[in-house]
Amino acid sequence: MKQLIKEHKHPLDLLRELLSNACAKEVGATEIKVKYTFDEEGHIFEVTDNGCGMDFSGNVNFPGRLDRFLGLGLSAVIGIKSDEFSWKGIGSKLAFQSRRIEIDTWCGNGKALRVEVNEPWGSLERNLIPKKHLFESAPAEGRNTGTSIKVYGHPPYARDKPFTFDEIKTNLLHRTFAGFTRQREHKPRMLLSVLGTNEYIEVGFPELSPKEPKEGMVSVSEHVTRVKAGSNKAVNVILKGFYTWDEKDYGLDLNHLNTGLLLSVKGIPYFPLAMWDYGSRSLNTTNPGESKCSFVVECDELQEEMNISRGDLVGSETSDLFKKSVAEIFQAIESSKEYLAFRQVPITRKRITGASQLGEKKRKLESEDQRWVVYQASESKEPKVLLREPENENDTLAILWKLEALDALPFAEFKTLAHAGSGPDLITHFQEDEQSQPERFASIEIESRFSNYRAHKHKPSQYPRVICWDIAEKPKGRINKTDKRYKFTVDKEGYQVHIYALRFLDGVKVFPKKQLNKLNERR
Repeated sequence: MKQLIKEHKHPLDLLRELLSNACAKEVGATEIKVKYTFDEEGHIFEVTDNGCGMDFSGNVNFPGRLDRFLGLGLSAVIGIKSDEFSWKGIGSKLAFQSRRIEIDTWCGNGKALRVEVNEPWGSLERNLIPKKHLFESAPAEGRNTGTSIKVYGHPPYARDKPFTFDEIKTNLLHRTFAGFTRQREHKPRMLLSVLGTNEYIEVGFPELSPKEPKEGMVSVSEHVTRVKAGSNKAVNVILKGFYTWDEKDYGLDLNHLNTGLLLSVKGIPYFPLAMWDYGSRSLNTTNPGESKCSFVVECDELQEEMNISRGDLVGSETSDLFKKSVAEIFQAIESSKEYLAFRQVPITRKRITGASQLGEKKRKLESEDQRWVVYQASESKEPKVLLREPENENDTLAILWKLEALDALPFAEFKTLAHAGSGPDLITHFQEDEQSQPERFASIEIESRFSNYRAHKHKPSQYPRVICWDIAEKPKGRINKTDKRYKFTVDKEGYQVHIYALRFLDGVKVFPKKQLNKLNERR
């Protein structure tokens, strides 16, 4: 029992098991309260229900509900009649990995029962059976039937920070009965209380009732039944959920525990399964990828095949049939006309977006307020419209090359040899003026604004020259002016960076379209 308890990793597994016990049909609870607090003892979990209560017989041959909870070896595994979701009695076993357990229950007749178990895990660690103290008392006047189980310091060694409300709520809705994956009559009302924050939770796996679907989202519901060889025992597999290109619209996120393929047994979601291992060859990769899928696969016949602590299935004929069934479903989905149409959505969206962006660019260029860069060598020369005022690095490059072609750059030599895809933007033959040393294959960085040089984290030792359209409205750091109107310098990391701003070149002007039209009219 000690080894079985140790195999469970996450403290919130306890909530899953306690909720499974409280929400079973046999208990008949209509109100459930899940409470979490944190103090010097560590994590404190409490689950309260208004169900039938837990009876106690003290007879191992005819155990009551309280006997089964307190008896670590009493579960359906050894033939004891169990409730809807019970099998290995994991809920009670995990509760014993704690500093203290308190149980308060009443069945509606006889005495109310209260049980205290002090240092249960410490006893098990010493190979001792934990001592249970049972107290009987008359039920308080007006008391309803039901049970409260409170577990202090689970696990006892944990001293990390407390869970947040969102962490527990997310876990409840995607890893416990609170996220029930089927239709269920008479769902209990569930109140979650975390560190003083209270909220009623609607029972049901949220992603199985997504908001109104739109293009780019496809719902799925597929059913496959296989029969074990040499028997009439069937393995029923139901896969449901959806896949989408717009995961943010549906709240899909790995941290929300709602992506990929999730195994559900008897309606309770347990753990994820790798889609690739279960036959998906397209959905799980980039079309659209596991992070954009939210699938639940249900199979009740797997209850005895679950290795819950490791989050996978044991090897068995049932597990093998289940795996083949899921692969068959994925194959059907990925070859369906709905999926083939779904794969075309990004292409269609790209075309629509491209057309919209092109239309917007045209409208902006035609606007009377659009600003244009003009080069005029002298008052007697006709002004030449070069380009719109730069909005990015490519615009700056286009203006630079036009000025180079017009022989309008103020340098003694400037000859573009290559535009590199990586490293420095330009390789040039460069000489700043007649008094400067000519350089062969000099590297020059291009920026729309010099402020981007810092943002892009360029090293001055590798990029000592920068040609930009402008410096910046409010440049950070000290920018030094020189005797040339278009040249600036800045000291950075022990190097002096030379900056050439095209906006300040002689003959370069910027006009709005309406002013440019007036200039042409005067000429």
